[in-house]
Amino acid sequence: MNVEEAIDIDYDRAIEVIKSEDYELYGRDLRILVPDAKQEIYFQLSESQDTIKAPTKEDKLYYFFIDAHDYTWSEYYSFYSIGELVYRLHFFSQIPYVGIYIAGFVAFFFLLAIVSGVIIHWKKIVSNFYVFRPKAKAKTIWTDAHTALGVIGLPFQFVFAVTSCFLCMSIFVLAPASLIYNGDQDKLLEEVRPMMRTYELGQPTENIGSLNGFMEDVQSRWEGFTPVQVYIRNYGTDNMMFQVDGMLMNQKKFVAHGRAIYDVASRELIAEKLPDEPNYLEGVEATVRALHFGDWGGYPLKMVYFILALITCFVIISGVLIWLTAREKKNISASQRLFNRKVGHSFIAICMSLYPVTAFAMIVARVLPRSMDDSRQSLLYLAFFIVGTIVTLFFRFKRSNYFTTKYTLLSGAVLGLLIPIVNGLISGNWVWTMIAQNQVEIALVDLIWIGMSAIVLFTLTKIKKPEPLSPSHKELLAQQKEEFTAESTSQTETEKPMKYKIAILWLASAIGYILHGMYGLYGVYYHENMMMDDATGHVPLSHHLWRVGLEGLAFLFSVLCLEVKVRWFYWTAFTWAILQGMFNVYHFFTALMYEASNVSEIVALAVMVLISIFLIKAFREWNKELIVWIEK
Repeated sequence: MNVEEAIDIDYDRAIEVIKSEDYELYGRDLRILVPDAKQEIYFQLSESQDTIKAPTKEDKLYYFFIDAHDYTWSEYYSFYSIGELVYRLHFFSQIPYVGIYIAGFVAFFFLLAIVSGVIIHWKKIVSNFYVFRPKAKAKTIWTDAHTALGVIGLPFQFVFAVTSCFLCMSIFVLAPASLIYNGDQDKLLEEVRPMMRTYELGQPTENIGSLNGFMEDVQSRWEGFTPVQVYIRNYGTDNMMFQVDGMLMNQKKFVAHGRAIYDVASRELIAEKLPDEPNYLEGVEATVRALHFGDWGGYPLKMVYFILALITCFVIISGVLIWLTAREKKNISASQRLFNRKVGHSFIAICMSLYPVTAFAMIVARVLPRSMDDSRQSLLYLAFFIVGTIVTLFFRFKRSNYFTTKYTLLSGAVLGLLIPIVNGLISGNWVWTMIAQNQVEIALVDLIWIGMSAIVLFTLTKIKKPEPLSPSHKELLAQQKEEFTAESTSQTETEKPMKYKIAILWLASAIGYILHGMYGLYGVYYHENMMMDDATGHVPLSHHLWRVGLEGLAFLFSVLCLEVKVRWFYWTAFTWAILQGMFNVYHFFTALMYEASNVSEIVALAVMVLISIFLIKAFREWNKELIVWIEK
């Protein structure tokens, strides 16, 4: 079997279920994702094009699921799982607006690291690939394994990085292309993505008829055709369309993408794109998506992708460990060595914590009942992000990569073994039961967790505690204090302490937030309506907290940094300065995208970003003064 087979869907029954939930379908476009192993039909309802007829529910974008077996309706959040969370995290969907672009830049830097790494190691890349010394010292084993597995996974990593850049940063490709179409975005998208084409709204009609026959006709036209998406355009009108997009798996063409569009009123095929018909624009995107997700080779290829992804994780982590070892030299200053160790501890803590945290979140997702609203998503966020942050911080400040590696692997293996047990107890889907019922796709998830846990537990028996680093963390701190003391005594007496500069920058931040608020109200002077929907004259508590968190804390830190000289205050203020800077950068780019005409606000936000950069830089210098002061 090459791809997951789509089961037969009764579209007429699904439509009736949607109508029974008081959704007004007239004038809307329906997007339907054909179910895979999850056996859930995804529906997305666009806003209605009819602005006159009052909808039964609020006229907005809706999305939900319908069970492919009993056709029961459920909200999107009722089925929100760890798989959905990780999939959305894959392109940082949790960060509104700019998350996907951040993921694109991460992919770009990953691609840059791959290319630069190949260039640097080009002369020895072949000879070192055949060298593996399992009986040598640990550093040598890590280096040999890093080189060998890096070369094995290189094609996958390169393809994954390139396709990620294309999918996440397509806006930079479409922006120049829009000049060819004189800024007509709709026409551009119709050329690049014909499946997204929309039609003008026709006249209302009650004569719709059955929709199931259209899918049967498509599958009879192209043998082996697998539908992927179905679009119902202009529902309830005389120009209602039924559109099917899918793939034809054959040996003649790598990606055979086909499309059929039917006029519902006349029951006739009005347009089609044959699977074997070449189309450059659609072919490029379809090929990129197939390469990125591994859809063209079925489950065997997806398993290969999974193994290569694990190899990539090993290559990245081992590369960081090799980098850390190479910089533990006497000729490197104590400050730099401490910084390198902090980077290593942070990186290993973040990476290794993902293993047990993902297993824990998967157990939580299975335990939570499905009859929940969006609180299900909130609880999963708590289990993954909040618990993950706590676990990461715990291992980060243990300052031991050995301790972090050992106990994240141990806890992850134990939790991984609990996943199939919890699944069996709650749903009755034990591994042997699912295999007997031919539910191979679902059973494969439990088998992977069992297999990974067994491998990890075996690996833990082979891990040996390394020799402690020399000098120790305390000894490096003492050397750092000596370096900072020598540096401070060489400064001239006219130099002011860094705390005054930081206080001024905090004050500038507070004033900047106030000015930003004033510029945001600037449009009121020109009769711009600034009232929020459902405004009652009462300011919500959350808005007060925003003002206190931005303006109030900036003023507070401005005052306290003149008087307080303790390490916990430094790290608190420094952490808030970083978070504030990230918020300012995010706000600046969203303003460029959605409020480009508000020049005064954009300039104010640009100044805030500049202040944040100076503030973070000043904190690094203040750290040296604090170390010297505490030593005295």
